[in-house]
Amino acid sequence: MASAANPVLQESIIKLHAADHLAFLRANHLLKQYGITIQQALILHYLSVHSMEHINQKNLELYLGISNPSVTSLMKNLVGKHLIRRLPDRTDARSYLLCLTEQGIQLQECIAQSFLQLAQELHTGLTVEEIHQLAYLLDKITANLSTVK
Repeated sequence: MASAANPVLQESIIKLHAADHLAFLRANHLLKQYGITIQQALILHYLSVHSMEHINQKNLELYLGISNPSVTSLMKNLVGKHLIRRLPDRTDARSYLLCLTEQGIQLQECIAQSFLQLAQELHTGLTVEEIHQLAYLLDKITANLSTVK
């Protein structure tokens, strides 16, 4: 294993953060026309992909990796914009199930186009092999960090 003082390892952390930050800013810029942020778009995307499942706020907390109060704030905002609905969970009186409204479904289609544009911008200059390698490496990094307590 390489030394923790290795400047290449330290530089990779800085580069990963810079890429994440720039992708976050670009995504928010693309989504601004729809009046939503990347975190709100990720919630709508998650609800769209998992539309046949019972999704509650806890699912979103785990998916986004953010706290309960942060997800609550995002949820209130999306409910206020009539993009999602909160329905009582019949199996847990303390919980609500979340689903997209018709307006949310329509907006999700626009979001998908913005995500596609962002992906094309992110992958500019990369070969198909490099794109697959990038996805593989990001999955490994995510798995590595997911196991750290």
